[in-house]
Amino acid sequence: MSLVKLVPISRIKYLTKIREVTIDDLTFRLHYRFTFSFLIIGSLLLAGEQFFGKPIQCINVKDGTVPDAVINSYCWIEGTFTLPKGLMKIIGYEVSAPGVEQYKDFVEEAKHEKDEVIEHSYYQWVGVVLFLQALTFYVAHLFWKAWEKNKMRDIINDLNKAILADAKKTTGKLNLVNYLYASFGRNDSYAFRYFLCEILNMVNVIIQMMFINWFLGGQFASYGLDVLAFLDGDYSERIDPMAKTFPKMTKCTFRRFGPSGDIVKTDHLCMLPLNILNEKMYVVFWFWLYLVAIFSAISIIRRMVLMVFSGVRYFILAKFQRFAEPKDLQIVLKKSVYADWFVIHLLSKNIDPMHFREVIRDLAQLITDENSPKHPNYEKQIDTNV
Repeated sequence: MSLVKLVPISRIKYLTKIREVTIDDLTFRLHYRFTFSFLIIGSLLLAGEQFFGKPIQCINVKDGTVPDAVINSYCWIEGTFTLPKGLMKIIGYEVSAPGVEQYKDFVEEAKHEKDEVIEHSYYQWVGVVLFLQALTFYVAHLFWKAWEKNKMRDIINDLNKAILADAKKTTGKLNLVNYLYASFGRNDSYAFRYFLCEILNMVNVIIQMMFINWFLGGQFASYGLDVLAFLDGDYSERIDPMAKTFPKMTKCTFRRFGPSGDIVKTDHLCMLPLNILNEKMYVVFWFWLYLVAIFSAISIIRRMVLMVFSGVRYFILAKFQRFAEPKDLQIVLKKSVYADWFVIHLLSKNIDPMHFREVIRDLAQLITDENSPKHPNYEKQIDTNV
C-alpha cells in the first residue's frame, strides 16, 4: 500500500497550508505542525514496512523441523539480542556483524559464565510510539484553539485583506478600534493561557526526550553527538552508536522440546531492515528535539522579558510594524499592559500593515481625546487618580 493512500491528501494540505489568521508564533508551530508531521510520516513509513513488508528475516537451520515463518514470528515477538563484546571486533574477520558473536549462556560446574547481552524488542513498538508521541505534540495546540475561540478571526473584520471597499474598511477599523479601547486591561486570561500552552509545549518536549531515552535503553540522551563523534573519528577505535542502538543483524535463540523431552536450542541470525530507517530517523529526531527544546526555552524567556519590560514590547512592535507612527505606538502602549500588547501584537501579524497603521492612529487619537479636558470622562479620571 502506497504512502499516498495511507495519508489523506486533505490532511497533508492542512498541515502545509498557510493560515489566513495567525494565532501563534513560529516556535509554537514547530510543535504541532512540523514535529507532529515528522512523527506521523515516520510512523506511517514504519507501519507500512511492518505490516506489508518483511520487518525481520532470520536464517533457519536446514533440517526443516521448524518452518521459516515460525522462526521469524518467534524472534519478532520474543525479541533479539546483540553482544557488547562483539561491537569492537573486526567485521568479516572476527565477527559477521557488529555485536554478533559467540554467546555463552550456560553455567559450568566450576565457574559461572554468561555473556552480557543487549536485548532488542523495541522495534515492535516504534511505529505506535511515534504515533502517540505525535499526538502529544498536538495537545497544546488543541488547548489554545479551544481557549482562543476564534477571537482573532472575529475582531480583524477582514482587515487582513489589502483591498477593501471604503465602507467596509471604515466600519471594520471603527469596530476594531472601539473593541481594543474597551478591552484594555481585560485580556489577562487570553495572554496567560497562551503562555501556559507555551510552557506545556516545553514540558512535553522534555518528557518526550526522557521517554525516548528510556524506550531505547538509555542510548538516546547522547545519541546524536555519539553519531557525529563516530563519523568524525577512526571507525576501528570507536563503537558505532547506530549499530549498538539499531543493529541491522542480531541473534535469536529458539527453544523447543526435542524427541526425548529435553530443551533444544538453535541459534539464528536475524536481519532487521526496519533499523536502516530507524537509525537515520532517530539521528534527525535527536537534533530536531534539541532544536525545538532550545527554541521553546528561548520563547518562554522572551515572553517573561516582554511581561516585565514595556520598552521591549515597544521595540518588538515598532520593528515589525514600520508603517505605524512611533508616537502613536507610544501612546497606545503607555495605556496598555502586557496582555493588551499581546492582542495588539497578534493583530499586527494578521492585519495589512497599512490598515494596522490607521488602527493604531485612531486608537491613539481616542486615548488622547480621553485625556483631554473636553472629554466627558476627564473629570472622573481626575477623581480616580486623586
